Amino acid sequence: MGMSQTLLAVPRCTACGSPAIVKNGHNACGSERFVCKACGARRVLTPKRQAASPRRREEVLRAVATERLTLRAAERVFGVARQTIAR
Repeated sequence: MGMSQTLLAVPRCTACGSPAIVKNGHNACGSERFVCKACGARRVLTPKRQAASPRRREEVLRAVATERLTLRAAERVFGVARQTIAR
């Protein structure tokens, strides 16, 4: 009987590219944190937060400017924090 070989992707440090990383607990969002033994960087390998697309950003700003929405109204309608819109 032959043994099947499974190739696993080796996670690498996002700062230096070294494969010498170890788990280092979880952050407030529940994502696993890792620490690199080579450079000492402490990071989440795959962050959950994604930046808004330029199209979405334009849509929100156009609504605030042309439709005279308040920041609070835009927050409710688009589900984006006021502080984010104000930036």
